[in-house]
Amino acid sequence: MLDSVRRPTLLFDPLFKLNSRSKNGPARATPPDTTLTWRRGASPAARRKEIFRSLGLVLRERGLASLTMQDIADRLGMTKGSLYYYFKDKQDLLYQCHLACMSVSLDALARTKGSRRPPAARLRAVLTQHIRAITDEVYGAVMLTDLESLAPPQRKRYVAMRDRFEKGVRALIREGVRRGEFKPVDARLAGFAILGAINWIPKWYHPGGELSSEAIAESFVDFLVAALEP
Repeated sequence: MLDSVRRPTLLFDPLFKLNSRSKNGPARATPPDTTLTWRRGASPAARRKEIFRSLGLVLRERGLASLTMQDIADRLGMTKGSLYYYFKDKQDLLYQCHLACMSVSLDALARTKGSRRPPAARLRAVLTQHIRAITDEVYGAVMLTDLESLAPPQRKRYVAMRDRFEKGVRALIREGVRRGEFKPVDARLAGFAILGAINWIPKWYHPGGELSSEAIAESFVDFLVAALEP
């Protein structure tokens, strides 16, 4: 009983991996899949995504400081020269991966435009997809990297996309307030609170454990949307 009471307090410890399979002692990360291959005949989009996945796996193992393009190429079973065909350098690869992740969230937001579903249902759908995007093994580790590693023009474009997503979330909250689905709240502060909690997930989440990305997304969204309801 005591263990079941203490365990939830660990959810917000950035050193605790919620998705570890360990039940006793320190949490241990599940080793990632290391059997990636460079498939012949794959589309350019599929190949770019697999490169992103390789980037995420290597980042989880080694971190950004020691990451090299050769590490990523080796993981894919391809030459470093072939990798440079898709990305100019490590910085460009990180940048493109950040954009791809944010595009997933923006696409989810765009799908709510013109929908007749209640604001709460649309907000749930957007937040669920956003969480799935940042916990997916393709992008999760990349989202932990500091934006300062990007060049100023790259950072500016990414921040503009992020701001557009945040504004969309706040708009859904405001609509929910107007319709009486949500209690009167400051949409800007509520948006910061919700997205701040979600953006912390990659700090402690690790793929391959007892809770799937989908399960975590559903639990978080249940809690966050319920906090807005009257």
